[in-house]
Amino acid sequence: MTGRTTLPRVSGFTFIEVLAVLSIIAIATLGTLVLRDWAVSNSRISEAKSMITTLQSGAQMWRPNTGVFTGISISELSAIGAVPETWGDGVEKNPWGGDVSVSADVGDLTRYTVTFSGVTSSTEGERMVKEYTDLAVVASYMTDTLTITFQG
Repeated sequence: MTGRTTLPRVSGFTFIEVLAVLSIIAIATLGTLVLRDWAVSNSRISEAKSMITTLQSGAQMWRPNTGVFTGISISELSAIGAVPETWGDGVEKNPWGGDVSVSADVGDLTRYTVTFSGVTSSTEGERMVKEYTDLAVVASYMTDTLTITFQG
């Protein structure tokens, strides 16, 4: 008597097949996260550039006949309707959650300086400097602070 019984064949996935599927899901997830970070970064850069353009226009509207920017501020620009009232005094208004300010350049009062503090991404700060190198008198990023000086 042979007496051997054969086990029924079980269908399902092998360990290798499961690993392959999980690897594909992991790669797709990483790709999505990288794409999301890129989109968020571009969004912050775009919003910051829009704010700077608004401040530039506002500074030209606010500038007295003397061409001197002494006394310019977010509050002053808001008072004449050159920037949105929601900007208030500029506290926690930039795309990185930091402050934004505009002031006269102490070295040359015919220039004004836009400052964004709390720029937590050095890559984005350096990218903003590259964007404004040819458009501004000075553009710099140091220790979470972006500073751009424009000629009035």
